[in-house]
Amino acid sequence: MNFKYYKTNNLIAFVPVLTILFTLFCNQFEDSINSSETLKSISSYISIFSVLGLMTLCLKLIDQELWKYKISNLIIDIPNFNGRYEGEMISSYNNTKLKCVMEITQTASTIHVCTYVGDFQNTQSSKSITICEELEKQKNGFYRLYYNYENESNLPNKGGHKGTAYLEFFPDIKTFRGKYFNDRSNTGSIDVNLRSKKLKGRFNV
Repeated sequence: MNFKYYKTNNLIAFVPVLTILFTLFCNQFEDSINSSETLKSISSYISIFSVLGLMTLCLKLIDQELWKYKISNLIIDIPNFNGRYEGEMISSYNNTKLKCVMEITQTASTIHVCTYVGDFQNTQSSKSITICEELEKQKNGFYRLYYNYENESNLPNKGGHKGTAYLEFFPDIKTFRGKYFNDRSNTGSIDVNLRSKKLKGRFNV
């Protein structure tokens, strides 16, 4: 877990407050914990009832789930892009138009993109997975997603390749639009819209 998408100053202020609250909590229930051999055993092994243990659990919960709610905006400055996006990709290779399905998995500290590409008869031709990702807030307030990816082709005599993409997100229409280029000297555009928050892990429906 990293904190690159957190508001640094607010996080620095939040941690001492959290420390004080969990210290009070631990002091309040220390006698109850010590009176139970089971709780004492658990506490001694994983420190779940220590201040550090509770803080770790809390930050993990924020990173995995609570960041999606508005209250987290106090310490986290990132939209929720989780979901399945569908649209089209236009490649400079033979000026080909393809169906593009993009699935995004995100926490407060990470974002990963898996892209499936194929024809409009739902036959997959390739799949790519990101190996390096970065979200950047632009001066106009919109977010841009940059990533490097590795591609695996399903077509005969077509090996895998690597590439880079940058996509801007338009929140009013829940759409990613942008460009990509790869190490085969091909370029193209991507335009996908949010279809569902549920991931399918595959190209076709």
